[in-house]
Amino acid sequence: MAKDTRPDYFYHPVLGALSPSIVGIYLSRRLSPAPTSPALFSESLQKASEKARMPMTLSKTATCAVTEEILPIDKMIRFVVGPDGSIVPDLTLKLPGIFVWVKADNAILKKAIWRNSFAAKTRQNVKIPENLIESIESGLFRLAMQTLSLAKRAGELRFGFTKVDEALRSHTAAVYVVANDAKENGREKLERLALHESLPVIDEWSSAQLSAAIGEENIIHIVLAHGGLTQKLFEILTKLKAVKSET
Repeated sequence: MAKDTRPDYFYHPVLGALSPSIVGIYLSRRLSPAPTSPALFSESLQKASEKARMPMTLSKTATCAVTEEILPIDKMIRFVVGPDGSIVPDLTLKLPGIFVWVKADNAILKKAIWRNSFAAKTRQNVKIPENLIESIESGLFRLAMQTLSLAKRAGELRFGFTKVDEALRSHTAAVYVVANDAKENGREKLERLALHESLPVIDEWSSAQLSAAIGEENIIHIVLAHGGLTQKLFEILTKLKAVKSET
């Protein structure tokens, strides 16, 4: 009679029959060394804790429909196909519908219009308004004015020569905004203070525009404190300058 060479099986009340090889694998895993040393255990716990607290630093990105570049969305313009098939710039990133991203750059936007990259990306017939770039400019201007108004309501904006001078000297300002039609004397003094503190100086808008934005009269000098609204203003202004034609 041939000798029975089958391995002896072990019976587990829940798992059923187990072969010796399976039991060996199970035991080897259970008996693998663990960080029993207090110092080693503390070190592994600290590493796990640090990994759990690691901040997410990745910014949102999108692909430009013209250049195929992957860029942060704060350097791009989002377009949405409207109900009537027209391309609409979605500057607040809130409009629903099929969307396309294009780099915030005057030459790239003109190329997108000339090629009709919107139709190619959405795979449908779309209508491109004749004044598309101009509407982007005006929309970004309105966003910038709204941001200044919000900063005032949030207490992150101060205006008037004296208050701006105090903020610049007390190192509590993040940016100095001056009307582009301001008189040279007062502007030069505050601008020197701002540049001495390595603060950016924005002179993009007139006194009338700044006054309308924050609901005050004869606004010439403004400072904004550090915060999200100031960062948002920088992003809007960067897009606005990139979108504007050099001519």
